[in-house]
Amino acid sequence: MSDPLRILLIDDEERILRALRALLREHVTFATTDPLQAVALARQHDVDVVICDQRMPEKPGIEVLREIKESHPRALRILLTGYSDLKAVLGSVNESEVFRFVNKPWNNAELKALVTEAGQIAREAPVIARDALPPTEHDRARSAVGVLVIESDAAVQQRLREILQPYYKVNFANSAERALQIMEQQETAVVISETQAGRNDLTGLLKALKLHHPHIATVVLTERANAQTAIELINEGQVYRMLLKPVRMGTCRLSVDSAIGRYWQLKQNPQAARRFTAAPPSEHSTTSPLRLPAALLNRIRSLPGRLLGAARV
Repeated sequence: MSDPLRILLIDDEERILRALRALLREHVTFATTDPLQAVALARQHDVDVVICDQRMPEKPGIEVLREIKESHPRALRILLTGYSDLKAVLGSVNESEVFRFVNKPWNNAELKALVTEAGQIAREAPVIARDALPPTEHDRARSAVGVLVIESDAAVQQRLREILQPYYKVNFANSAERALQIMEQQETAVVISETQAGRNDLTGLLKALKLHHPHIATVVLTERANAQTAIELINEGQVYRMLLKPVRMGTCRLSVDSAIGRYWQLKQNPQAARRFTAAPPSEHSTTSPLRLPAALLNRIRSLPGRLLGAARV
C-alpha cells in the first residue's frame, strides 16, 4: 500500500497505546485513552481502521465501536481484549459488527498483517447503506430470496416456523447434506443455524460457507455458546448475528430482516462483500473448514453464484 493507513487506537492503558503505535509506526496513528473522544476522532481524521480495547472504565469497547459504526462506517473495527467475556463477544457481533476479534497478548506479525488487510478493504470496498430497506424494496427482497434454517430439534424448528414462515420463504434442514441440497436449488440470502445438529458440529460448515460466499448472512442460534467458539465464528465465520435460545420472536425477526437487507444491498453492490470476508482458519481453530470432507467442500465452493457470478469474491 503506497499511502500510510490512518488508524485510531483506543485503550485506557498508555503502555498498550505505546506498544501499538510502535508496532504500527509505518502508518499514521491517532491514540486516546478516553473512549468518549473516539467517535469524534474517527470522523475528524477519516480513519481506515479502529483498534479498540473492550474493558475500559468509562465505556466498554463494544459500545464505542457501535457508535463508530453508526457515524463512520467506512472504518473497519477490531476489538482487542485480554479476557473471554461471552457477553462482550456476543455484543461485538450483534451491536458493533466487528471485523476481527483479537486477544491480548497479540502476535505482532499477525496484528500488522490484519491491520494492513483491514485498511486495504476499508479504502477499496464500498460501504453499503444501512441494512434497513424501504418497505416496498424489503417486500420485494423477502419474496425473492430464501431463508434456510438448519436445526435438528423439532421443537425449535416449530418455533422458528411460527416466527418466520408468515413473512419469509423459509426452508428447513436437519443436516449439512440437506442444507446444501436446498442452497444448490434456491437462492439463499440468510442461513440460520445451530452450532450443532444432533451430534454433528456445524461450525466448520458455517465457516466454509462464509469463506466462499461472504454475501450470505449467517445467524447462529445456540444455548451452549462459549467465548472461544463465538470468537472463532466472528473471525473465521463472520457471523452476522448470534442469538441465544430460547428464541425470542422480536429479536429473531429484526435479525432476519436486517440480514436480508444486507444481502439485498450486496446484490446491488457486490464489491462491498469484501467487508465481510472471513479470516482463513488458524492453526488453533477447533473446527477448521479444511477438515470437512473434500466432496462437501467442493459442493460449498460451487454453490450457484447468483449474486456475484463470475466476479464472486
